[in-house]
Amino acid sequence: MPEVAIVTGAGRGIGAAIARSLAAAGIKVGVLDLDPTVAAEVATEIDGLAIAADVTDLESLQASFEKVAAELGDPTVLVNNAGLIKPGMLHRMSDADWDVVHAVGLRGAFNALRAIAPYFRVRDERGRRVVNIASISGIAGNAGGANYAAAKGGVIALTKSLAIEWAPFGVTVNAVAPGVIDTRLSAPLEPGQEAEVGIPAAALEEVISRVPLGRIGTPEDVAAAVDYLVSPGASYVTGQVLEVHGGLSQLVPKL
Repeated sequence: MPEVAIVTGAGRGIGAAIARSLAAAGIKVGVLDLDPTVAAEVATEIDGLAIAADVTDLESLQASFEKVAAELGDPTVLVNNAGLIKPGMLHRMSDADWDVVHAVGLRGAFNALRAIAPYFRVRDERGRRVVNIASISGIAGNAGGANYAAAKGGVIALTKSLAIEWAPFGVTVNAVAPGVIDTRLSAPLEPGQEAEVGIPAAALEEVISRVPLGRIGTPEDVAAAVDYLVSPGASYVTGQVLEVHGGLSQLVPKL
């Protein structure tokens, strides 16, 4: 029986790369994104199933996962990738910017795990896999992004806790912690330029200069780590955080 994966936040960037890579390995993929247009584009490209859903809404996720099960088969892989950034120094950060980052990045993962539980908490021979996309920020902190760092730190703690809870069912639960990856979230912003996402160009250059491998990461670098964690070769790996950041040990952008 073919494997079936659900990838959240799969319409762009890292999520889209993960969806493409899983599909290339012969896995059927439910491409879940808040934006139905980008979800449909990726799903069409990989012959997957587009799902428009809000990870902050548990009922929406439950209905979406039921749709995946009905059309593709019971899911065996969940990749929690949905997230967003609202950068700013802590003393100037609003309640709204703190709350929305946690609602999507941490509560969204919590909701997806609750929605997938009926398909994963079963005793059979199929090894099911959960991969949560965390961040180096959740390990080392992030000046100018305490909300994001705290949410991703929570994702790591959630990963380690659930690895223990779901081990009796043969489910592995791991996390991937990327560093700075070449997506629209890390697009360089010139002085005075305003955008919903992005990093000041000078700060981005400074961070990249401290990466031992000398380059920014790609979404495909992260997808390759996910590929390993969902593969049969990782059947004895659980509760782990695989760091994918070119050797960068601390993220301290100058904002």
